[in-house]
Amino acid sequence: MTENKLVRILKSRLEKARNLIKKYGDLWLVISSGISDTNIDYLLGLHAHGLMGALLYEEGLHIFIGRLERSFIGHLEDILVRESEIHTFYGYDEFEREIKKILAEYSGRRILANFSASELYPHASSLSYALTKKIMHFAEIYEIELRPAGRFVYELRQTKTPEELEALRNCVKLTMNIFDSIVNEGVIKPGMTEREIAAKFYGEIYKIGEPSFDIIVASGPNTANPHHVVSERKLETNDILYIDFGVRYLTMCSDITRCLVIGSPSNKIKMTYNAVVEAQNEAISTIKVGATFSEPDIAARKTFQRHGFDPEKYFIHTLGHALGINVHDVGPTLSYKVVNKRIPGNVAYTVEPALYFEKEFGIRLEDDVIVLDSGIERLVKAPEEPIYL
Repeated sequence: MTENKLVRILKSRLEKARNLIKKYGDLWLVISSGISDTNIDYLLGLHAHGLMGALLYEEGLHIFIGRLERSFIGHLEDILVRESEIHTFYGYDEFEREIKKILAEYSGRRILANFSASELYPHASSLSYALTKKIMHFAEIYEIELRPAGRFVYELRQTKTPEELEALRNCVKLTMNIFDSIVNEGVIKPGMTEREIAAKFYGEIYKIGEPSFDIIVASGPNTANPHHVVSERKLETNDILYIDFGVRYLTMCSDITRCLVIGSPSNKIKMTYNAVVEAQNEAISTIKVGATFSEPDIAARKTFQRHGFDPEKYFIHTLGHALGINVHDVGPTLSYKVVNKRIPGNVAYTVEPALYFEKEFGIRLEDDVIVLDSGIERLVKAPEEPIYL
């Protein structure tokens, strides 16, 4: 069943890519080493340990995969083999020869490749300098027009297909099932370390997929650090902690943060939590097709000001980011600085307002939303009060 769902997602992406590529070129070349370019996951639904490549063209797909990893694509043969040509190799020299041989068939064509400027298009800039030079050399030999793929990848991946959005809905459900099961199990208690809590989450995640990113478990004063690295700190009575984690399932990523309290929180913690909840709700109420990416962030910051918290001092990151193949996917952030771009339909975002008090504590709540032409779909809702353990 899972494989059939993945095939439907891949079919939707391939159809979208083939329709869009005509606007920018004729073919799209993706080369990845390990997980260096998630556009391989976008096209094939997997990544290899070593070099792997894909060349998308009008009628199908050339797939380049090491002989030791050929079996990786066996479960997708219904779609990939029927419409594609698979080229196996052993070692870099054979890989280079296979790429060169296939490029020779496309003399005079326009090929997009992922060597765009990383400042503009980070999701289309993973091709190494050495490989870029090599591909440019082949392009010159075979009179191929080689173009950076940045604008194509941006337009392709910013909006999601219906199949991708359905996968994200399922992904968020699975994520919350994991969270609820661990919290309800009652294992999180004083004396347990942040690392031990993270291990519990990793263990459950790998039963169904893989982590979207390195899990953040922050407790006590560590919660004041937005990107805290999990430590050996032990939970103490009356501690506050937050868990920021996500699941990657059917190639889509979730990203959820929840705040928990062991014992009795201080009045300041209660007031801060209430402000963050209200900021999140106010921000989400402004998200819709046609709104600017700045409006939700501004709404959250105004809420913090009403509660007496200076957002310039205590809310030190943007409100949210795009979700998709990457946990930080293609698209502008929800930020007061992004004033001239408007939110399109069929996009997915996190909404994560927060307040951080250096060396004291911090509170962050993060939910995932989908923006449709018909309105916003909130995939999960943070509780109105901290979760008491």
